[in-house]
Amino acid sequence: MIVSKFKYTIWVTITVIVLGIVFALASGGLNIGIDFTGGSITTIEMGQQFDVKDVSNVLSDLGIQNAPIVKSGDNWTQAEIRVQVNQAEAEAQADMSSGILAGIQKTYPNAAIISQDKVGGVASSELVLDAFLAVLIACALMMVYIWIRFELYPGVGAIIALLHDVIVMTAVMAIFRVQINSSYIAACLTIVGYSINDTIVLYDRIRDNYKVMGLKKFTRREIANTSFRQTLGRTINTSLTTIIMVTFLYIFGVQSIKEFAFPLIIGLLSGTYSSMFIAVPISVFLQEKNIDQKGQKKKIKQKAVKATK
Repeated sequence: MIVSKFKYTIWVTITVIVLGIVFALASGGLNIGIDFTGGSITTIEMGQQFDVKDVSNVLSDLGIQNAPIVKSGDNWTQAEIRVQVNQAEAEAQADMSSGILAGIQKTYPNAAIISQDKVGGVASSELVLDAFLAVLIACALMMVYIWIRFELYPGVGAIIALLHDVIVMTAVMAIFRVQINSSYIAACLTIVGYSINDTIVLYDRIRDNYKVMGLKKFTRREIANTSFRQTLGRTINTSLTTIIMVTFLYIFGVQSIKEFAFPLIIGLLSGTYSSMFIAVPISVFLQEKNIDQKGQKKKIKQKAVKATK
């Protein structure tokens, strides 16, 4: 069941990725945050509780669009305004900050700038490289672990599933125009660790069933399907409880929490899906192909031996 349906379930992944590419191209690329592009973070103490829409309106009047506004501080009375570098050139930085503060003080007279930080292009490029290396190293170490604990081909299937999760998360971020920043990288690394756990549990059951059911009586596909049914309840229960909690974080959390929770929800759904419908089928396909190739080589050798006789 799980293996034979792979040619159908893979279209779910292809559809999401294609939609992500279409939306990204139509809107001029991914919505990259200042963590990657460089820019400024201005923190303003409002002196009281405030409405984010009021700050957003001030920015819109100044021609600053899509600048994230994050509530912070002990009583959520501080506003962190993040402006990308193409909107805040160095020579205009002071004028921009003064203009923002003046506009906010019309509604919140006690507002004052308490800090202003800049993220340069060099720092942002290093962040991109570090994030890429982190995912790459994590995948490589997991590949070695699965290779030692199981076999090479299950490791290949698991890594493809992890890459699938990251690509799907990025595609969904592109579809909904959610900003990609350091919170997204943290969510990716979290999902890489969470998703591999589901895959390992399923691989463990398959390996146990190889011994219990026997490869002489049952095919690898039949054992994989049986293992899938045996672990389905556990996988759904653990994933569903986690998704419910993260969803509540997204609904009731502040903006900075939402930036982390949204890609995490997508990653949890994708990770559960890929563990069952990507990692296992690919592993079985590769194992069957390897066995077929060995069988063909053995037949060729036998024919060659007979020919020499």
